[in-house]
Amino acid sequence: MQITSDLTFTIQKLMSARSGFAGAGQPTFVKAGTALRTEDPIIRPGATGNEDGIEYDPFSGFGQTSKTDVPATSSIGAASTTTADDPYMLAGKANYGELYAEYTRFIISMVEADRRHEDSTVARYFIPAGETRETVMAMDEHDYIWAVEDEMGAAADRSPQAQAYKAISNQSLSYADASRMTSDSLFSLQKALPALNAALARISPEVVEARLQSIGDDPKLQRLAQLIAKSDILFAKTDLRYVDRIIKGIESGFNKIDGDILVKNDQGQYQLGDFSISFKGEVMLTSKDTFKAFTG
Repeated sequence: MQITSDLTFTIQKLMSARSGFAGAGQPTFVKAGTALRTEDPIIRPGATGNEDGIEYDPFSGFGQTSKTDVPATSSIGAASTTTADDPYMLAGKANYGELYAEYTRFIISMVEADRRHEDSTVARYFIPAGETRETVMAMDEHDYIWAVEDEMGAAADRSPQAQAYKAISNQSLSYADASRMTSDSLFSLQKALPALNAALARISPEVVEARLQSIGDDPKLQRLAQLIAKSDILFAKTDLRYVDRIIKGIESGFNKIDGDILVKNDQGQYQLGDFSISFKGEVMLTSKDTFKAFTG
């Protein structure tokens, strides 16, 4: 559906965002802190760690990591797709064990750098689709962690056991169960939209510029405004990721969607559109229904 690609484009735009406060000459990368996510994202604030003003060189140290820092392969999943000479993992090819090892290695290294108040230029060995070694090194830490998380899920789904389980689950899923789960997803989506719209409004160039203009030329206040803008971008990306996952979940399985689940109104805010959702050819829910949380 169009809204999913729209959300994905917005996420990608935010990943490389430099508007609003980049003019002050400060890096836009958010340093690691307590906002590291190891579970599915939900609508809640993230947090940024201490920023000590050290300039971030995204390429310093790239490719200079010792062989002992190469991610180890876990016993989980298929045979290793990396070697000591070529430790880089590609989307669609890396197995779950390698990705899990990379995920934990990166978080531990990043937290350790943050604890020491050092510039976080931790090497990255997973290359998402459409990226290169150089562009991956320039990614924000949270974006990289989320990319590895997504690939871990995709790698797990590629296993024969997961494919068989999914096929059995889909075949045994009843109309009533599908209706309840879809209603629950739409209920969660409705609750998430106000937070998403508020988060996106806070990072608009006009709002960020107005904030900078209102505080004058005080360097400390300007620095604080820049940190707030960075934090707001992280919140918005988290909310976008959560909404995008809900939409993809509704579109999966036997569900067929006619119309648009989400649309943008004249003010540029997301709201539910005009849609109908069918399960195996039978209409379950439409945009005119009242959605309820699934408690079963």
